[in-house]
This record gives sequence, structure tokens and C-alpha cells, in this order.
Amino acid sequence: MHPAASAHARALLAALAAAALMGSLCIFVRESHCSAQLCSFARFGVGFLLIGSVACGAKLRCGESLRFSPAAFASGVSTGMCILFYFLAIRYTSAGIAALLSTTGPLLAAVWESLLQKRLPPRRDVMLLMIAGTGIMLITCFADEDVAGHRHVLGIVYGLLCALFYSFYVVLNRFMSPEISLLRRIFWQSGAGMLALVAPLLVTAAPLANWEQGWPWLLGVGVLQGVGVLALVAFAMQRLTSLEFGIVSCLEPTEATFLGWIVYAEAVLPGQWLGFVLVLTTILAKSQRHIGWRISCYMARRLQHRA
Repeated sequence: MHPAASAHARALLAALAAAALMGSLCIFVRESHCSAQLCSFARFGVGFLLIGSVACGAKLRCGESLRFSPAAFASGVSTGMCILFYFLAIRYTSAGIAALLSTTGPLLAAVWESLLQKRLPPRRDVMLLMIAGTGIMLITCFADEDVAGHRHVLGIVYGLLCALFYSFYVVLNRFMSPEISLLRRIFWQSGAGMLALVAPLLVTAAPLANWEQGWPWLLGVGVLQGVGVLALVAFAMQRLTSLEFGIVSCLEPTEATFLGWIVYAEAVLPGQWLGFVLVLTTILAKSQRHIGWRISCYMARRLQHRA
């Protein structure tokens, strides 16, 4: 396969891994029993400390440039606000609904990208996106929603705000200069996200409530989400279009609903199972050629090594 196709396959796998990590985020937030503001700050604060340590080491050893990047900083602010509103949405509505609304962010980014580039996306990707959207709607519409009234409406509003900032984050990553290294990019993104969340944390009535019991979960949010997801998304968006990333991101609400069934014994109805099948089918249809090629290359290398 052409080197460009190989790089595209790696980017697709990175996007799948990022979607899988984001889908599990609801467990960390619920089990920490901390405020959404503290969880958001921990995601970027812990991540910034780890990435900063790696970045400083790379600068000393290899002369890695950490020069300020306005685009990376702006994308960091966008993802910081996106995560804050996502955590707030989880507090006011179900994890599946919150994840569904956040997933519309990359899809909205695909619209921004088409407008900026003045061209239509591939017809096959649009069809896959429509199938995935149908699956997500089935998962959501058949959900046994316990939350009602103004709290649920507020959760929907937070979810929509999350999607808006998510779309800004995806577009900024998509059009960021390739000269900005991956390490420099996530260094400024994590730092900007942390700074953007200082004010929301300080205005919280009890900003550090329950941190003694929830610190392991906060640490997990910082390591897996603050470092892992930022690095995977930044790497994936160097090769994927916003629409491709949006299709893969449909894994997030599917996984969130499925984890709710496994971990919290939330009911999953037959209509939701049909939605799972549709979403997973679109993801496989989008990625099967690249994933199959990666597996075949791995098996060929193993056989060659044994020979």
C-alpha cells in the first residue's frame, strides 16, 4: 500500500482508540463523585504536568521547539470548554444522551470544513454518516430516560454547547500547520485547556469536594483523557477529514450506552441493539480496508520473521 494510505490507516486506528477512550469517560466522572469543574480541570491539569515533563525533556535532549502556537492554544481553549460542558451534561442527563450530543461536534465540523474548502464531501461518507446517525437516534430514542423536567433540558443545552466547542476543536486541528509537531501541539492544548478551566473551578461553591475519595479517578481522567485522547486526536486529524473523524466518533455514544448496560445495569431495549448494529456497521465499513491491510501486514511480518 502507498505510504499515504498507510498513514491514513494509522490515523483511523488512532481515531478509533480516541473514541473508545472518550466513550468510557462517563465511568470516570460518575465514580469520582467530584464536580464537573474539578473533573475537567484534572483532565487538563494532570495532563499538562505529564506532557510538560515530556516536552521539557525532549527540548533538553533533542532541541524540540515549544514556541507558542496561537492555533494550538485556541484549540486547547475549545477542547477545555468542550469537556467542561460534556461533564456538566453527564450530571444533568444520561451518559448516552451526553455522548450523543458531543458526537455531533465532529459532524458539525465537517460542515465548517466543507464551507471553508468550498467542496462537497464524498457521497459514500455522507451515506455512512446517515446510517450512523440513524443508529445513534435509535440508541437515544429507545433509551429509558429517568431524568425529566428542566434538569434534562439543561443537560441537552450543555451537550449542544459541548458539540459547538468540539467542532471548533476539530476544525482547528484539521487546518493546523503540519510544521507544528505533535508534542508542541498537545503541550499548548493541555496548557490552554487548564487555564480556560481555572475560572469555572474557582466560582464553584465547593471546588475540591470529594477529591480525597475521587483522586484515583481524577488521575485516570488526566492520564487517559488528558494525555491519551489529546495525542490520539491530534495525530488522527493530521490525516483524516472532519467527516471521517465524525463517522468514527459515532463509537462514543454507542460505547457509553453499552457501558451503562454492563456497569450500571441500565436497560438496553431491542431498538437500541439495532442502533448498535448500524453504528458498528458504518465504522467497520469505513475502516475495514485499512484495518484489514494493517492486520495482513502484521501477519506477513510475523511469517517472514519465523522463516
